[in-house]
Amino acid sequence: MNNQPVSERAPQHIQNKDDDKVQALLKNISGKGAKKVDKVIYGIYDNTNASIFTKINDFFIDHTPIKLKEKSYFFHLMAVMIDAGIPMLQTLQVLSRRTQNIHFERIINTLAHATSSGKSLSDSMARFPDVFTESEIGVIRAGEAAGNLNKMLFRLSEQIEKSHSLQVKLITAATYPLVILITLIAIAIGMMIWIVPTLINLLKEGGLPEDQFPVATKVLIALSNFFSFYWWAIILVAIIAYSLYHVYRGTQIGKFQTDYLKLRIPVVGSLMRKVIVLRFVSMLGILIEAGLPVLKTLQIIAGSIDNSLYRAKTWDVIKKVQAGEKISDNLMDAPFLFPETVTQMLAIGESSASMGSISQKIGIHYDREIDHSLKRLTSLFEPLMMLFVGIVVALLALAILMPIFDLTRLV
Repeated sequence: MNNQPVSERAPQHIQNKDDDKVQALLKNISGKGAKKVDKVIYGIYDNTNASIFTKINDFFIDHTPIKLKEKSYFFHLMAVMIDAGIPMLQTLQVLSRRTQNIHFERIINTLAHATSSGKSLSDSMARFPDVFTESEIGVIRAGEAAGNLNKMLFRLSEQIEKSHSLQVKLITAATYPLVILITLIAIAIGMMIWIVPTLINLLKEGGLPEDQFPVATKVLIALSNFFSFYWWAIILVAIIAYSLYHVYRGTQIGKFQTDYLKLRIPVVGSLMRKVIVLRFVSMLGILIEAGLPVLKTLQIIAGSIDNSLYRAKTWDVIKKVQAGEKISDNLMDAPFLFPETVTQMLAIGESSASMGSISQKIGIHYDREIDHSLKRLTSLFEPLMMLFVGIVVALLALAILMPIFDLTRLV
């Protein structure tokens, strides 16, 4: 029984109109916000006969970078779904619709297609070496062989998340000094091109002889003239210098020397060494825990290290391990690359057959060390940058204001 008073009830025809409006609104918004399923599969998709706009769009999609955060989220969700008993094919199909990166969506679609054809996930991932690293593929392959893929996926997701967190910390620490430096350079160039010429005209019209300009003003005028008349030479020299550096770094000795000089940079070089050691021990721990042989693990690590010194040292260790020697014994002769604390901990891991867990503990320790180093670096850069900016501003102010004061006295 309806207890609503008769006077408050809406007429039947008004209710019907409201219902019709609601249904029309629901019909209008149905499908909006739903993601269009992209069924592009690499190796099958062919855009040869497509329009030029489609080809351009495909080019930009296929060159869109895939962030570490996206891969970490992908591996974590895959681990959860596989742990829940969902088949691999269905898992990949669901994950392809969850990602917002169209390039990554196409890759996952390709993985799903290869899986439906009977290929393993690791073999399918090996087709995309620019997206999935050799260490990630090795962990997946070891998990497939041991039957604990879900466990390895959780570990892999956690490791990638740590790498992403470290990347964010490094970018954040470098952003402040770079922004200040770029802003200062832009302001200085703007003053050289627009303000200084106006100042020179003002001083000349006021009757101040050019030979009576202060030394700082003369230097500023010389720099302004150089930037105004020889800007093309600055750009040309910068291009030539970059090209020569790129060519020199392309040689083996050039790559070794430039990588060595990077590691020798005060404060920053120490931080770079810590980051590389962290990645070394982290990969060592997760790959050994995944069940990969030590030699295969070291080969994967050597292929994934960017610094040529660390890569060459790792290959040297591989040769010695093949001859029956220990990893720690061969890392001890390079304390510049691997500190004594790391080699001692690895020696304990080798003697107790717990290399994987020891490596992970070293990784946790170095993660904290890097965090503290970044805080110290940031606290060091802030006063230095403020001092640098203050000195530059003071010099520019003196170079501009001193001749104006002289002109005032002359008047």
